[in-house]
Amino acid sequence: MDCRRVLYVFKREEYSLPGEETRSEGEVYHSLWKNSLPLHWRVSMNVVNEKCEVIRNERVSSDGHILVLNSRDISRQTLPGQFVEIGCYGEDMILRRPFSVFDVSSESLSLFIKIVGKGTKWLSELNSGSIVDLIGPLGNGFTVSSKSRSLLIGGGCGIASLNLLSRKLFDSDSNSDTIFGFSKPEEIPQEVIEGFQKRANRVLVTVDKGPYPFIGNVVDRLKEIDLENYDRFYCCGPTRMLKALEPFLCKREVEVSLEARMACGIGVCYGCTISTKHGSKRVCLDGPVFKMEEVEWNEM
Repeated sequence: MDCRRVLYVFKREEYSLPGEETRSEGEVYHSLWKNSLPLHWRVSMNVVNEKCEVIRNERVSSDGHILVLNSRDISRQTLPGQFVEIGCYGEDMILRRPFSVFDVSSESLSLFIKIVGKGTKWLSELNSGSIVDLIGPLGNGFTVSSKSRSLLIGGGCGIASLNLLSRKLFDSDSNSDTIFGFSKPEEIPQEVIEGFQKRANRVLVTVDKGPYPFIGNVVDRLKEIDLENYDRFYCCGPTRMLKALEPFLCKREVEVSLEARMACGIGVCYGCTISTKHGSKRVCLDGPVFKMEEVEWNEM
């Protein structure tokens, strides 16, 4: 792999190397992504570069927005747990930002944006009619089992990855309960929580500090629940949260969606590698969803 081409991908013009025909960013990105995959994956998987118009940008909490985009290509291929890389065009913002897909329809795609830096602030201020550049769907996704009994556990931005999963489980006649943890009450996206309540049997919410009816973390909430009532568990949130859950869930059927800093998002730069029982894996390409039992949590 020519490292020069990796650097070209992070810019937003047209791309070519000496002696090559000029290609668009999407073409170069797709080529890099495809060539990084094992051979038997390349036939069945596809990545799309799509220009998407902002339909709506809605504030749902003190630092959270739902960004709804017009999308026909990426939205129709996305599985729960997959993500997109989105180009941000502000000052000093060279790299794309990865976001889990919050929801999809046949003609739209939604992202949950938590404001933590320049890129997310820029996205939170986009108006209807703005055009953004997406590449996706990227990574793998959660396994959706029909007629299962599932417990979903999310912390902070983890609510984004679990929303589409919750809807798919509901559509497949599966029963689910949900636990969410947030730092402060004002960070709770109440409208999003109400959506989960329509699909889940029970939704438990906790915050690190109040005032709120329940003060604590998701592990504290987990201790209230009989785990034998579930045959599948899905977790998404900060690494420290997942590590705290591991002793309670390690012998069960658990899928975790990992958070990691990413540069390319397509497995080329190896900037998001983790240690697993099967060797080093890339969160962006081999994940972000892994079985809890395969992750070397002591090295996270």
